[in-house]
Amino acid sequence: MAKDLRLIASIYPDQEHANTILETLQKMHRASNITLVDAALVTKDEDGKVHIDETKEVTTAKGAKRGAIIAGVFGLIYPPSLIVTVLAGGGIGGLWGKMRDTGIKTGDMKVIADDLQPGSVALIVVAEPPSVPSIERAMEGWGGQLVRHGFTEEESDQIEQAAAEAAEAMPPVELAPSTTSEGSTATAVNEAGNQSSSSP
Repeated sequence: MAKDLRLIASIYPDQEHANTILETLQKMHRASNITLVDAALVTKDEDGKVHIDETKEVTTAKGAKRGAIIAGVFGLIYPPSLIVTVLAGGGIGGLWGKMRDTGIKTGDMKVIADDLQPGSVALIVVAEPPSVPSIERAMEGWGGQLVRHGFTEEESDQIEQAAAEAAEAMPPVELAPSTTSEGSTATAVNEAGNQSSSSP
């Protein structure tokens, strides 16, 4: 189980910039230069809903746990009713409840909520400390302004445990190739964990 997780975020002016940085990090991960615990692109639409674009790995049980980590963290920043994610079912609703019960402080993560505007794209990465310097160097390209937040060992354990429990309760999902929220249909989940089809 990962210890002392670090969240690194950067907001880019458009999808092209964010995609390029994400692809760079994924290549570094595949080459074992860094280890990504989770990574996702996040956008906000004109109605204020936050769309989390998970990677294709969430189609597996292990991937669902990974995808649930960032979805869970965003449940600490935004009301769950404003979050749109393909991770569906009662598991994600339960995850948000568990995350809020932990008392984990949001700290600098609130900067993401304040600065993310329609049209811009946030790249959110969760990693262990040894990978952070290389990730930060990659994310600083193309004008990204970094936001950093560190979780304690206890908080990291709570996050991973809640994500694992949520993943077990989630049905398998099929994702199209990674796109912006403007070009995909996701599943909106309200605070009670109910599903409703939503097109941004």
